[in-house]
Amino acid sequence: MTQQTQGSRLEIQGVQKNFGDFTALKSIDLTIEPGELVCFLGPSGCGKTTLLRIIAGLEQQSAGQLFQGSDDISLKPPKDRDFGIVFQSYALFPNMTVCDNIAYGLRSIGMGKTQIKARVSELLELIGLSDHAKKYPAQLSGGQQQRVALARALAPSPGLLLLDEPLSALDAKVRHHLRSEIRNLQKKLGVTTILVTHDQEEALAMADRVVVMNNGVIEQVGTPLEIYQQPKSAFVAEFIGAMNFIDSAPLNGQRVKVGNRELELVRPMPEVQDSVRLAIRPEDVHLMPVGDGDWEGRVEAMDYLGAFIRTQIRLSDVELDLVVDVDPRSARQLDLVVGRSICLHLPSDALHCFAA
Repeated sequence: MTQQTQGSRLEIQGVQKNFGDFTALKSIDLTIEPGELVCFLGPSGCGKTTLLRIIAGLEQQSAGQLFQGSDDISLKPPKDRDFGIVFQSYALFPNMTVCDNIAYGLRSIGMGKTQIKARVSELLELIGLSDHAKKYPAQLSGGQQQRVALARALAPSPGLLLLDEPLSALDAKVRHHLRSEIRNLQKKLGVTTILVTHDQEEALAMADRVVVMNNGVIEQVGTPLEIYQQPKSAFVAEFIGAMNFIDSAPLNGQRVKVGNRELELVRPMPEVQDSVRLAIRPEDVHLMPVGDGDWEGRVEAMDYLGAFIRTQIRLSDVELDLVVDVDPRSARQLDLVVGRSICLHLPSDALHCFAA
């Protein structure tokens, strides 16, 4: 069994990055606790990879400081920072065996041959590739190559593990399996880990906390559950999972008007606006037989997605289409088919409200 690694605490204070007139990162403040797996999530160009490269020392910040434990690493070169990194492309040496790839970093820090052999053997067992030690990368599958890249990064027992889109080149089934393996390995070793991805499912499944980024700023930091159930902005609500948006007019107190109807909200409204956007998850909309619900509509489309059916409902008395996710059993009970009239209910506690 591998001895547990003591993960490092990472503090990012006021980090900014400019490329000429373009500001890629705007005053980023973030603390990552020892042993955490934190995911930087966001669309392409949001700044997540730039932030990772600054942490690694591969890019120099324009302003701000970084601390790893009590060590100020703001100006240190990559070789003097305590991290291991795994790239999307694996970056294995094609002319070296699996064994030699994993041992590469250990030789560069001057570890003895006996210790290297023991450490490599330990890591090969940990990633389940003991029988592949003498093979070359070209003889391995994509998933196996990614495991070797992970073992090579972990070999010197770094305080921080950086994963840059490590699974995006793999097919869905391998990706799903490998993310569980990486998460289990990370928990076992206790190494502080930062994962960069644009895949929301990957982030929600693997992370202790998710950092949602957009246009060089942090939109929200929270657990996967907090990010999904309590989005703090319309961007987070829309980017994480599916979401319906409904343009509304605010009334007195916690009430809004949609078409000719008034809705009472449970969650706080933004400061007074001329208009607001209500948001509700497709799985939170309740479908029911005609005559039983608050709103009446017509089934416009149905997509069978395995565990649920994604249904498009056109509301009768407002110009609005809602996406509703319904399980197959409920769909059968309601006899859902395209063209069928249906009623629905929007629970107050499931409605979010954002500035328009």
